[in-house]
Order: sequence, then structure tokens, then C-alpha cells
Amino acid sequence: MRDSVSQMGNARSPFHYSVVRKTGGSGYADVALVRFASPHGVLSHLLDHDRRDAFVIHHRSFRPLFDLAALEAYAGQLEQVAAHANQGTLGCFVDISDHTDGIVRVALYERWFDGEHLRCDELAAREFDATEDHAVVDSAEFLAELRSWAEERNEEREANERHARADAITLSQRAMDSADAARQLAQILKTVG
Repeated sequence: MRDSVSQMGNARSPFHYSVVRKTGGSGYADVALVRFASPHGVLSHLLDHDRRDAFVIHHRSFRPLFDLAALEAYAGQLEQVAAHANQGTLGCFVDISDHTDGIVRVALYERWFDGEHLRCDELAAREFDATEDHAVVDSAEFLAELRSWAEERNEEREANERHARADAITLSQRAMDSADAARQLAQILKTVG
């Protein structure tokens, strides 16, 4: 028998992950993994789900009439990703396993979705015999080291997401500015000619 407890640096995550589906009038359906900011405290009851800050992490568009199987498969994959994210087992996380033979295994895993598959790598692991003299000290030091490493990797990933989000906003703003400039130019040309 084995007990496993996953412990992630952000076990009380300020986010909630959901799969969102939207169908458009043009025959397309969008499926996305969305990270919502979870409001806390007194205001959490006043805020509506739709009013929370949202960040699209993964997204694909499908033509449901032709790609229904692919749409459902992708949505199923995103549901698994969302479940892991909400459980704190997406990104880097520490797993502590208690075996019946008195051995405790402490491991650092990194789980991510590459857009096609949910992947998981073991980055570091060590077993401790609970009957050894220094087991408590050694395991506590190793656990602290792994938690620090997990926190650094998760912060790095979060920074990359923020940069990607800022780049996407900049590109979107440039596209809107370019379209606006084109409309203005067309309007000017219409009045001149």
C-alpha cells in the first residue's frame, strides 16, 4: 500500500482552471484552457465568475461539422490539464510517498501540456528509511531544497506566460492600430477623390 501526497509551493493557488467552449456563427468552435483569478475574502461572494481576470493558456479553433472527434479529444486533454492544475500537480510539484516498508520517497515532478500531450518528468527523487538516525533532518533538508527548486521553476514559467501575454496584447493593439489607420486613410482618400 502506498500513500501519496502532492505538495506544491502554491497549494492555495489564487487561480482556478476551466475548459471553455464557444461556438461562433461562422461555423467554428473554440476550445480553450482558461486560468481565472480566484477572488478571496469578502469580495469573492460579490464578484461574478465572468468578471474575474482570465488568461487563455491553450486554445484551438475547430469546425464542429468536420472536426467533432478532434474537438472532443482536445477538450478531453484540456480537462485533464485543468484537473491537474486545480489539484496543484501541473508545473513543478513535490510528491511525498509513504511505503509500507518504512521508506519515504520524496520526488520533484514537472507536468505540462505541450499542446498535444500531457507530459510529466521526474526531476529529482530520494528515498529515506524512517528508522535511520538522520532521516528526519535529511528528508526535511531535501524537501526544502525541492520546494525551493519547484517555486523557482514555477515563477520562471509564470514570468514567461506574462511576457507571452504582454506580447499578444501588443500584437493585438498593433493590429487594431493598423486597421484603424487603414480606415482613416481610406476615409481621407474617399473625401479627396
